[in-house]
Amino acid sequence: MPDGGRRFIDSVKPLLRLMPTVPKPKEALSMGSRLFWTFLAITVYLLMSITPLYGLRAVSFFASPAIAVILGISFGTLTQLGIGPIVVAGIILEILVFSDLINIDMEDPEDQAKFNALLKLLSLVFGFLEAVALVVSGQLIPYSPGVLYGSLIVIQLFIATLIIVLMDDMISKGWGLGSGIALFILVAILMRMFAEAFSPFTPPGSVIPFGVIPALAASIYHALAGHLSYLMSILYNVSEPSLTGLIATIALALIVLYLELMEVSIPVAMVQYRGYKFSIPLKLMYVSVLPIIFTAYTVYFVGEGLTLLWSAYNKANTNPILNWIACAHVGPTGLLPCPNSLLYYFTVVPENINAAYIAVHIIMYAVLSMIFAIVWVNLAGLSAEDQARSIVQGGMQIPGFRTSQKVIAKFLDRYIKILTVVSGLIVGVIAALGDIAGVFGGGLGLILVVEIIIQYYSLALQEQLFEIYPGLKRLVGKT
Repeated sequence: MPDGGRRFIDSVKPLLRLMPTVPKPKEALSMGSRLFWTFLAITVYLLMSITPLYGLRAVSFFASPAIAVILGISFGTLTQLGIGPIVVAGIILEILVFSDLINIDMEDPEDQAKFNALLKLLSLVFGFLEAVALVVSGQLIPYSPGVLYGSLIVIQLFIATLIIVLMDDMISKGWGLGSGIALFILVAILMRMFAEAFSPFTPPGSVIPFGVIPALAASIYHALAGHLSYLMSILYNVSEPSLTGLIATIALALIVLYLELMEVSIPVAMVQYRGYKFSIPLKLMYVSVLPIIFTAYTVYFVGEGLTLLWSAYNKANTNPILNWIACAHVGPTGLLPCPNSLLYYFTVVPENINAAYIAVHIIMYAVLSMIFAIVWVNLAGLSAEDQARSIVQGGMQIPGFRTSQKVIAKFLDRYIKILTVVSGLIVGVIAALGDIAGVFGGGLGLILVVEIIIQYYSLALQEQLFEIYPGLKRLVGKT
């Protein structure tokens, strides 16, 4: 199987050479230059997210806000697909490489280049296929039913995917800071948070602005005129920003920040440097946000499947058996699932929320997140065995233990198993509580924002240190 994988990657090498690429800078760029290119990429992405698709009359389907946040989607614009094609291509390639279906040595620069080229190719293929699917299924409705406008929409989305792929390549190759994927996710979430906090625009049928800060000012004005109902309406609202959401955003952001900075220190010693001792930190949030991303996807796709089942077989809610699985009513603001149906619990914060939903939502997110955390640790090379292998190959040992991969793995396993389950539980509960409390950007979005900002802060400090002490870059193996 590995040889077949190798033959596959080599067989598509001529095709991979056709993939557009951004060359690495000839010399290391200054922090100022890298910030310039980073902000240029942000500006381009922002402009794309407000540029409507030419030839598009309407969008008939809107994905879950949580999914839109993860993928940086802005509906009806050039970022209709967001970073979705890159994320899907990346996950598929990681699984194929991990399972040895594609034999790629990520330590080998040539294989790494092949991997990156294959990632671009798959991203463009998925971008094209998704664009076609959106038009053919009627989720993106062109001006006219002919081929012309539909083709124009597909071409625009394909070119937009290509631009996003190249910007991600540019940032990752050293022109910018960090990862393009993380940067675009951060921009999308911050845009949503900013709108929910400060948007002065008034939604149809309302007399107060959408943003909670302008809404508070307008509600106080109406309250002074004797209309207290407006002030009460912004205290808590499932479908719109509220004061509860604002307070919860600040509180949960501080909690996530505190938890992200907590870590367990593992003492190690360098064998070749006379046992020089230091510590390797294992974060309390060991598995990061990947488990809750998979959880959000799972809940979303199950909910969509149940909605399709209801639409196809039980739209009148007359089947007593299907009513337990998929039952809903069409309300003035959208679909309202019946509280006694399974569909209700796979809907992210329905307007008719009750105590049972809150309990099930938190438990479901916590359990699924823990399961995905355990799976991801083994898939992503974060298990005790993987960490022990890295320690031994790095010429290190744990004081008081033999320099044996099995012995070190057994020692680390006590910590990593607990950290895996606990971190999965924490992100699941925080994301669920954030959804219920109405935090800006959603529970998952808030966790992503805090984590990405911490990553960029650490990266900025590191780059600043390298500029002051250039020798450090050679010492740690960075060129």
